Amino acid sequence: MNIQSRCWLLASAGILALGGALPAFAADAAADSATTTPITNSDDIVVTATKVNQATPITASIHTFEPQAIVSRAIIEDSIAPTADYSQIVLFTPGASILPSSGNGVGLGDTKIVLRGFQDGQYNITFDGIPFEDSNDPTHHSTSYFPDGTYERLIIDRGPGAATDLGQSSYGGNIHIISRDPTKEFGLQEQALYGSFNTFLERLTVNSGEIKSLGDLKVIAVGEYKRTDGALTNQPGWWGNGYVKIVKPLGDNAQFSILANYNQSLFNQSDAAGGATAAQVAVYGKQFGATTADNPGDYANARKDWNWENKTTDMEVARLQWEPSSIITIDNKLYTFFYKNFTLSTEDSSDPCNTINTSNNTCSLTLATQVYAQGTGLGGSGGKVVAGDIAGYTKVNQYRDWGDILQIDVKTPIGVLKLGAWYEHSQSHRYRYEYDFTKGSANGGISNYNFNFDIMNDGQNWNWLEKDKSYNVEQNGSLVPAYVNYDERTKWNQEQVFGDYEIKALNDTLTVTPGFKALFFTREVDSPIADQHSRIGGDAQETYKPVLPYATVNYLITPQFSAYAQYARGFIVPALSVSLETKGAGNVNVPVDPVPTKTTNYQAGVVFAGQRLNFDGDIYYIKASNSTAVDPTNSNNVTLDANPAVYKGIEGQLSYVVVPGLTAIANATLMSSKDSVTGLWLAYAPDYTATFGAVYSMGHLKLSYLHKLTGRQYEDGPSSGDEGTTSGGNNVRLAPYSYEVLSASGTYGNVTVGVTVNNPLGTRPITAQSGPSSSASTLYLFQAPTSYQAQIKLRF
Repeated sequence: MNIQSRCWLLASAGILALGGALPAFAADAAADSATTTPITNSDDIVVTATKVNQATPITASIHTFEPQAIVSRAIIEDSIAPTADYSQIVLFTPGASILPSSGNGVGLGDTKIVLRGFQDGQYNITFDGIPFEDSNDPTHHSTSYFPDGTYERLIIDRGPGAATDLGQSSYGGNIHIISRDPTKEFGLQEQALYGSFNTFLERLTVNSGEIKSLGDLKVIAVGEYKRTDGALTNQPGWWGNGYVKIVKPLGDNAQFSILANYNQSLFNQSDAAGGATAAQVAVYGKQFGATTADNPGDYANARKDWNWENKTTDMEVARLQWEPSSIITIDNKLYTFFYKNFTLSTEDSSDPCNTINTSNNTCSLTLATQVYAQGTGLGGSGGKVVAGDIAGYTKVNQYRDWGDILQIDVKTPIGVLKLGAWYEHSQSHRYRYEYDFTKGSANGGISNYNFNFDIMNDGQNWNWLEKDKSYNVEQNGSLVPAYVNYDERTKWNQEQVFGDYEIKALNDTLTVTPGFKALFFTREVDSPIADQHSRIGGDAQETYKPVLPYATVNYLITPQFSAYAQYARGFIVPALSVSLETKGAGNVNVPVDPVPTKTTNYQAGVVFAGQRLNFDGDIYYIKASNSTAVDPTNSNNVTLDANPAVYKGIEGQLSYVVVPGLTAIANATLMSSKDSVTGLWLAYAPDYTATFGAVYSMGHLKLSYLHKLTGRQYEDGPSSGDEGTTSGGNNVRLAPYSYEVLSASGTYGNVTVGVTVNNPLGTRPITAQSGPSSSASTLYLFQAPTSYQAQIKLRF
């Protein structure tokens, strides 16, 4: 069964079995929560119900205790391309920028969010309060889990958050994705889109409404299929998603829900490149992505059928919300999620072949990474070069996490006491094996979207690439074969307890909230074959025990105007690459227990929510210390603290109702993200961001224009050897650039037609590069060209 069938089957199963589709149940973020039962969504945010807050797509709550941006469903539905993922939505909030991994088009390739200069992996992303991230470090994949048809709104907290904001990286902020809300009435919506780069999207959303015969049970099901040829040449792809959520009231004081989400994507992209060289751009243009088998040009190793990724994810959540009494609320989430990425890639798709023998796909000149025959050295290394053959590899990263989050809220005469516990277990398997792609292709072992394990692993197609040493041994004492880069198995167990006390005073106008998080995290490597980086069979573990206090205050000066302040400690669990994968002298296993990287956060701000104007502004100062790395040469296992860094800035965002139906919006952040010792800027940390635009909604017509500015940034930050120096970084500067999106739609009865124009000004700046412009091997990424998407929605 193909992915399209599986996605639609998952969506249709909920529809047919339960008579409809499924909703969530949080209130609209642009208005006061007004539920019909005592049960409320603890992931929700209550915003003052003023006209401007109902009209604006980006706002903040007067009850907040840290800088935040709440992005409503209105901007997701009416102002952003339907193909977009959550990163393009976050982009238009204060302090946010994007680090793309390709220039293939909006939502047509993974992107990484940068938040106030904090890179992906330095903040949490949650779905209904459940953190999801990779198992080797807390990074994310923007197109791999939740397309925009699965969520109701985004809440971006620019700070470590409260005790109930969970994750391994409560360091640079939290991005909360809130699942789609239910409707009480039956509804069906069919959405179809066609646009530039032969891009197509179809999405079916069905809400069952309240099914009285099943005790007011409600269901929502969403099935989506998206495909594209891509803005980059020969980099097509498709994505399929199925989402089902069932919500069942249990009397008047409890509610049970089940959520399931499945996603798969298959697309052509080099794992080793991530851009084009200046030589490739000169010949093929900024749209260069890959070549074809029939026309390889000078880059046979950039063939699309030798460079592709197959990703599969799922998430399942069972949630019970219960109010056993008027003063106690219980919220429990039992969940699991899975990620698998199977990648086929050449070693370096940017390395020219100069002269190609197209009959057997060999290069006449030596490539940067060569193919080696089996030799007589350690692990089969030391063999002769196979002249002209192209080297490649398969890479797999897969993990399954299971967890449970329990939160108990107790109302007291002076406020609300929140206590909770979080447990999570993760198991992962990562491996990379080296191959001769020229020989494997000729033998029928690889082709576009196909890898034949029987043929490729029959012993004839290995690349004996690795330079083995006597210590490169598996756990059983055997030498690691030279065609194995790594084959690693890891797992973790983490327990976290958390609590805070929202203390109310002065007739509930003053809220003071002290709180804490305490984490006990144990990670273990048990790799029979070979860990990554060290290439030895590993068996070791490490434990982290950070305790993080915080305190916040919010004062309602008037019912429409508040001031807040926050002190908080943040942390990151160290990445696997700087802990268990890093070994001691002689590459032997050593016990490690690095201190998690920590931040100390000071923030203060104000929020005004008037009838025509919403404004919030803040200042922040964040000191990052204990940037941990493990010294692989020190037999005493001393951890090295890299240079501390300081993040500071001033932010503001506002919305103003110019006339009924027309709302102007703007936000800006002036920021500094620098190494405290060298004074150098951190990599890909812009000195400012700004957004301006307007949204118009009146009668049948909706119009919007959003314009995002990203300031100067550097590709190269301080290097690890820069301590106490002022050199070694900030040599590659990226100029400021902008991105715009223009949207228009009209509704006629049950039919809505619309168009979205991405990058209407047509600018093509460099958005990322891998090294100095003087190097021929430097790779460049460019902003995708202007693209158009036309869509139609039918409601029944």
